[in-house]
Amino acid sequence: MDNIVTLGVKLENLRNEKGLTQKDIAKKIHICTNVIDDIEHGELSRIPVVFIRGYIRSYAEIVGLPLEEYHSFLEALSKNHCTYKMKDYSQINKSKKRGKWLLIISILIIMTVLGITAYCVWQENRDNFIEVSHYISPEPTNHISS
Repeated sequence: MDNIVTLGVKLENLRNEKGLTQKDIAKKIHICTNVIDDIEHGELSRIPVVFIRGYIRSYAEIVGLPLEEYHSFLEALSKNHCTYKMKDYSQINKSKKRGKWLLIISILIIMTVLGITAYCVWQENRDNFIEVSHYISPEPTNHISS
């Protein structure tokens, strides 16, 4: 942690020597002034290590801090900084799950409608066969000619 404070103080001192504010640095790097303040005060735990490295490089270039003076800090930061798993905000998995359920429900509805239709057609045809069988007269089986 002592190393972090030292680097932050170096960057802050160089910034002040150049007459720049935190807002000036933040504007050039395209980040919030809170991040600049966190770097200067060594509060880097809230920022993912991948971004910290880039922010520090950019900050150092702006204020003129040579790479040799902060490179060892970046190496130590990479080794010691705990990695955070970023939350997945993609909708791909959610839409796939929703799509599967929608497909299953659609298939069930179609099968139900087809089953009811087949049952109704079968019932109607069965009733027709019964009605028709009542009206058919039996044919004589034995015709004797004289």
